[in-house]
Parts: sequence; structure tokens; C-alpha cells
Amino acid sequence: MSLSFVEIQNKVRKISITFILFLSLCGGLSAQEVNENHLHKSEIEQLFLTHNLRLMAQRFQIKQADAAILQAKLWPNPTIAISEVNLWKNPSSESFPALIGKYGKYQQVAMELEQTIEIAGKRKKRIQFQQLEKENAQLQFEELLRNLKYDLRSQVLELQLLQEKECLYSSQVDVFEKLSQSYLNQWKAGNVSEMDYLRIRSEARAFNNRLNEIQQQKIAKKNEVARYLGTAGRELYVVDSIGTPAFIQPRPKEWKMMALENRSDYKIIHNEFKKGKAQLEIEKAGRIPDLQVSINYDRGGNIMRDFVGLGVAVDLPLFNRNQGNIRIASLELEKNKVEMEQFRLDIVREVDFLTSRLVHLESSLKSGDTEFDHKLDVALERYVRNFQQRRLTLVEFIDFINNYMENKEAILERKTKYLQYKEELIYLIGKDIA
Repeated sequence: MSLSFVEIQNKVRKISITFILFLSLCGGLSAQEVNENHLHKSEIEQLFLTHNLRLMAQRFQIKQADAAILQAKLWPNPTIAISEVNLWKNPSSESFPALIGKYGKYQQVAMELEQTIEIAGKRKKRIQFQQLEKENAQLQFEELLRNLKYDLRSQVLELQLLQEKECLYSSQVDVFEKLSQSYLNQWKAGNVSEMDYLRIRSEARAFNNRLNEIQQQKIAKKNEVARYLGTAGRELYVVDSIGTPAFIQPRPKEWKMMALENRSDYKIIHNEFKKGKAQLEIEKAGRIPDLQVSINYDRGGNIMRDFVGLGVAVDLPLFNRNQGNIRIASLELEKNKVEMEQFRLDIVREVDFLTSRLVHLESSLKSGDTEFDHKLDVALERYVRNFQQRRLTLVEFIDFINNYMENKEAILERKTKYLQYKEELIYLIGKDIA
């Protein structure tokens, strides 16, 4: 049974109204679905903190640093040596009191117990150095966490963008598939031209291809996010919508101070400087030789039958006073000073650069995109109404829809870009901001 052109227009009207409602409610309806994989961004981050294997592995380095401190606190072991033990006697052997039962009347033996005593606070300096190594391990953990959180948030934001694009193009595919079917029936009935049908069908295919492309990108992005969440990240859907960004007041001076106080990589540079100073102290202490204290016992090897003696040994620092290692440590310290200053300058420059980008994009979003976004929606309603009243041709209507979607997508990407710059700022200063 064929439909009149008026009936076609009524169908178009219903489809167009459905299209408008779908655009406005798509994100909200998705967010209301109940599913264990529909998570807010805060929940995603909590899963990351509890399930990420790289963070778990990094924590072992802190425990290893504790073990290194324990090792540095230990004293050198004493050395015991037993020598000059004869297993037989000769005619010149003298007789001694037996050692065990009747054994040992003709046995000679010498024993020596030796202990190294470190001079110039070497042990204390090593402990201090290992404590700085532990601090470095903790800072490395913080730096890994900072980098992984930034990358996770960026990936989740890109996933949000793909979800909203999928929503936009799903509505287009739905509208043009219904129009395509309606025009197919009318073309067969001879009420519309083949050209109009093919035009509608080509648009339906184009939007469907674009939707498939977005869905493939979304699958890949979900896989990227799942790398941070383990099995908990499968089939993830981000509940939060992009919406209008919450703009932040530019505070470059405050942000620079926060970055210098909170950045774990900047703290690592400072800690390396402290380690350099500690290493220099260790090398300087190496100029002073350690003391070797010993106690000796000799049975039957000297003018006394049972001889006990004390001994002290020390290297004479005539040639090697550790000059080369001291020079190396001094140069390392100078290098660390230069690196710290360069790092500070880089942070200042990056804050200024990112502040400029945020201010510029905020101005664009406030002055143009928000108002233009609203005008696009108003224009869509007007074009739909004019198309219903046959004041527009099909080609004009389709051209507007394409232009509408192109601008909607561009505005959405600019909003996402502002949120991305905000995440870059948080990463840059090493602390969440309101």
C-alpha cells in the first residue's frame, strides 16, 4: 500500500522530532542504565589504584630500599683464621698438655680473630645515603602514579568523546535509515524520484560508515583504558558526560609555586642533589683508611707455649687518597645543580604556556561556542519545520544536517580539548585543582 507525500512528510516530522529528542537525551539515558561496567570517573580511578600491577610492582622497590637501609646498618663481620696445625710429629717435637683426652700432646695450632673498624663515620654516611635512596624510591612511586593517572584520565576523556560522538551518529543513522526505507517504498510506488531515494540512501551509508569507524575507535580506546584497570576494565562505559567545562581562574604564579612544591620529578632532582652531597661525603671519608684490630693465639709456635697477642693494621694513605672518586662526586654535584635550575625554568615556562592555552580556549568557548551551539539547535528545529512544510528541498535539508553535525562535533572536541588542557595543568603542577 503506497503512502501519499503528506504521509511521507508526517513520517519525516516524527523522525525529525525523535532525532531532536535523541540528541538532547542520549547522554542522560545512557547514564541511567544500571550495569556494573557503567562507572563514574572517580570509580574508574579507584579501580586503577587498587588493580594496577605496575603500581604494585613499584611498591616492592620501597621495600627493597628498607632492606638496603638495614644492610647499611650492619657492622663488618669479624674474620677468624686457624693455621699452623700439624697432623704429625717429628723427632724434635715437644710434648704439651693434651687438648682432648689424650689427643693433642704434639699438636701446634695458631688462631687469629680480626675485626675491621671503620673510621670517619663511613657507616653512618652509608646509612644516610641509603635513606636518601629510599626517599628516591618513594618519589619514583609518586612519579609513576602521577604519569599513570594523567594517561588514564586522558584515555578516559577520549573514551567519553567517542561515546558522545557515537551517540550523535547513532541518532543520524537511525533517522536516515528510517527515511531511506520510507523513500524506498515511495520510489517503488512512483511518488518520489530515484535520485531522492539514492541521496537519502547514500547519506545513511555514509553516517553508518562513520558510526562504525567511531565504534572501532571506541573498542580500541576501551582496551587502552583496561590496561590500567585489569579485568575490571572490560566493557567499560563512562557515566560522566563532557558537558560545558567548569572554567578555572588563571593563577599562574600560584600554579608555579604549587608545581615546585608538589612535582615528584622535581623532588627527585632535589633528592639526587642530596644524594650527590652524601656520596661526596662518603668519598671524602674514604681518604681515611679503616683500622684492622686483631687478637692472636699461638700454641707451641714461639718461645711461649701458649701465646696470646694483640695487633693493629692500617693502610698508609701515601698514594691513594681517593682523589679520583672525590673529583667524580664533586662534578656530579655541580651537574645536579645545573639540572635543578634547568628543571625549574622548564616548569615556569610550561605553566605560562599552558595558562595561555587555557585562557584562549576558554575565551573561545564562552564567546562563541556556547551561543553558537544553542543557535544550531534552534536552527535545527527551524529547518525541520521548514522541511515539513516543503519550504526546503531534500538536498538543502541534508546539507544542513551535515553542517549541523560537523559543527556539533567540532564544539564537542573543543570542550574536550579544554578538559584535556585542565588535566595537563593538574599533571604539570602535580596536584588536583578545583
